[in-house]
Amino acid sequence: MAKRNGGGWRLILAALAAPLILAGLRLADAEPAVLGELESQSLTLRYQLRGPLKPSGAVTLLMIDDKTLAEHGRWPLSRRLIADAVRRVAADGARVVAVDLLFPEREADLPADVVGVLTEARAVSSDGLDRRIDRLLATSDPDAELAAALRSANAAVLGFAFGFDGGDMSQAPAELARSAYRIVREPAVSAGSGGDRPTTAVAPVPVLAEAAALGHVTVRIEAGGALRREQTAIHFGDGWYPSLTVEAVRLYRGLDADAVTLDVGSGVALGLDRIATDRRMRIAVNHYGPPGTIERHSLGDLLGGRVPAGAFRDRIVMIGSSARGVGDSFNTPFSRVLPGAEHLGTVIDNLLTGRVPVDRPELLTADVAAILAGGLGAAALGSLLTPVLAGLATLALIAAWLAAAATLFATANLWLTVTSPVLAALLGFGLFAARRTLAGDRARELAERQRRNLSRYFSPMIAQRLMNTNLPGMEDRAQPVTILFMDLVGFTGISERLAPHEAMDLLRGFYRLVETAVFDQGGVVDKFLGDGAMALFGMGEPSPRDPADALAAARHLADAMAAWGVELAAAGLPVLRVAMGLHLGPVLIGDTGGARQFTFTVTGDAVNVASRLQAITRDLGVMIAASDAVVEAARSAGGQDLVDGFVELPLQRLRGRERPIGVWGWPAPGATTTF
Repeated sequence: MAKRNGGGWRLILAALAAPLILAGLRLADAEPAVLGELESQSLTLRYQLRGPLKPSGAVTLLMIDDKTLAEHGRWPLSRRLIADAVRRVAADGARVVAVDLLFPEREADLPADVVGVLTEARAVSSDGLDRRIDRLLATSDPDAELAAALRSANAAVLGFAFGFDGGDMSQAPAELARSAYRIVREPAVSAGSGGDRPTTAVAPVPVLAEAAALGHVTVRIEAGGALRREQTAIHFGDGWYPSLTVEAVRLYRGLDADAVTLDVGSGVALGLDRIATDRRMRIAVNHYGPPGTIERHSLGDLLGGRVPAGAFRDRIVMIGSSARGVGDSFNTPFSRVLPGAEHLGTVIDNLLTGRVPVDRPELLTADVAAILAGGLGAAALGSLLTPVLAGLATLALIAAWLAAAATLFATANLWLTVTSPVLAALLGFGLFAARRTLAGDRARELAERQRRNLSRYFSPMIAQRLMNTNLPGMEDRAQPVTILFMDLVGFTGISERLAPHEAMDLLRGFYRLVETAVFDQGGVVDKFLGDGAMALFGMGEPSPRDPADALAAARHLADAMAAWGVELAAAGLPVLRVAMGLHLGPVLIGDTGGARQFTFTVTGDAVNVASRLQAITRDLGVMIAASDAVVEAARSAGGQDLVDGFVELPLQRLRGRERPIGVWGWPAPGATTTF
């Protein structure tokens, strides 16, 4: 029993430990990847429930789209054209120009195939042709032209990228070094950079790197391919490098690089404003909607003079690509193909407006409280209510938290965790419900074991009544009952010739036949009386069928005794015969006995009559003697087939009774051997 109870205690401990473990994982920002993916999916659903948001208008996209390539040539677009676009937006009053394009190599003015042919020709040229080819190759410098355009802008920032797929670049290229955060505050216990470190860096060519501020455009896709967060800083070599989005906001606010402080593991301070991050220097992205949500213009339209004046005034202009087959696109809650430039523009707008979803750091206490409340609350429900009610209550608890999380996200940009609280609630309910089910199974098993044990000494009906009452005994009640008395004829003499164990084996065989005959007809074996027994029909709930059932039990026992007699004779054992008496009448049912030990039985004249009828079967020459009351009641209940074979005998005077009683016998006297 102790071992079985241990299983219940283990379930209790598991139910209490589950929310504590989940809360600990949340505190350490170390939830398993599967929980992170489920949390991301829940966030997608919250975005879709909230719907799109209107941007502030501080950011405008200038996209190299299919129209631009159709009008101005193939990809990559000449940097001279990009320089022209930068000059135009600067002249239109753009406050910041941000370029989401990588320029890792110099661009020749001439087409690449022409440059290749001239280079090969120079290698074999003579008579001064090589000098003429050199002058031709150096005719113009598109990179210098773009650099000049960037310098002429009010403020400009170029993108660069980090790589994580191999390489051995321990330090950033010299052209990137000046873009690292200048003021970095490390915690006493290093928070680390979170996840794997970059191994390579793709920087703009030096002439461009020197002409503008630099910010990385590296994007880390989460499990499931979703874009959820922006990396405000990445650790590479000996420095921490800002994102293009942070640099664009810094320039928009007119802050010097020395006015920016990186607090590793917690956030970035831009002057008096602060961007809170998780320990991996990430912020959640508040996606506004599908592609086109942020105002955009075609770079081709700008170069063709088709963009109205003032379209870029006081804006951050993000130059990027959305042409088919070029540029990058990401999976967001509103689209699977959001251009990278629009993603960056969305993050910039988040930072400028303060609409960054409040994520892990600020909501840590609320998240932990929700996990503990969900797990422990559901555990309490599972322990106090039935499994069905506890399940419904737990679902209501979960639904309330999901609704609150969705509402707070839509109205206050609070990204509260839902996966861990829901899991904690399900585990708390499930484990406690399992414990209750286990306890119920054990209680039913115990009750069944007790019933079986009681049934070994009491009839099944009495055993069940004893188990179902809280009273110290059974209440007395009077009702009509059909009584069947059975006795082995001459067993006392037979047992004298047998060893004790042989005599007991015969009695047990007889008792088994009695049980089968009586129980099969719904009767109760009230007691075994040495070499006899008393059975009752109608003891629980009286029925008109009780006398017929009693007659059926008597006849079935007679048949069973005949078959058993053949087996006994074949084994060289004495053949046993049974005598039976039946009577129907009122009895008193209840406890009899002393002060500490009771017997539950029936008393009354009907019991005496049945006993006397059994006793006179030898004199009458029958195996079964049934009173008129039994036979008539059996006929009335449709038991004529059970009465067939019984013969009416002369009225009999029974010992202790004044008036004679009508008796029927089976089989007819003279049709069987002496009983």
